[in-house]
Amino acid sequence: MSQPDRPDAIYYQDGLRVPLAKRVMLGARRAMFRHFLQAMSPTASTSVLDFGVSDIDGEEGNFFEQAYRWPARITAAGIGSGEAFRAAFPAVPFVSLQPGARLPFADSSFDIAYSNATLEHLGSHDERRRILQELVRVGRRCYVTVPNRWFPVEHHTGLPLLHYAPALFRRVLRGSSLSIWAEPANLEFLSRRCLELLGRSSGREFRVARVGLRCGVLSSNLALWTP
Repeated sequence: MSQPDRPDAIYYQDGLRVPLAKRVMLGARRAMFRHFLQAMSPTASTSVLDFGVSDIDGEEGNFFEQAYRWPARITAAGIGSGEAFRAAFPAVPFVSLQPGARLPFADSSFDIAYSNATLEHLGSHDERRRILQELVRVGRRCYVTVPNRWFPVEHHTGLPLLHYAPALFRRVLRGSSLSIWAEPANLEFLSRRCLELLGRSSGREFRVARVGLRCGVLSSNLALWTP
């Protein structure tokens, strides 16, 4: 399948060809999933929107669908055709999204609106705020995770420490095989402070926590959720 049909494929092509990055991602996803279960306490009757699913094959993509006990209660939404997703998860309905458009769901359609590793790819603070407000609109509760900009290994490239200096990170990557990640429109580094500001802009009460893998006082990811 060509890349335009699978617009998120480059994420896995770059980040997961580095063994360290792959171990970080898979370990972090397991830990984040445990936190999701603890924070949200879903049951067999809980309806979940998974916003930003990946249209790829393999263990790296769509960990939530792989791990969730009640896949038939999930509605998956993402860009792309959804062909590979439907083949991998036939019990999970897939809805194709148009970038920049309103989510095609009525208010409070889902008990939980969930999204993992999507907000950092939305291009601007205004778009992240718009999407969070949409998730709050369609979900009675919301749970969102992003990579923590202060974790020593950058998730998308597997590079250590360079992202601590964003301008240098982007300058080094321009002209390289990883040049797509040099553009803020494709990758922004998000901190706890960024998530707190987003939560406040939604008009709802949110909590923020360090989740995923731990490295001393640092964590691989951050979670933003409604209690």
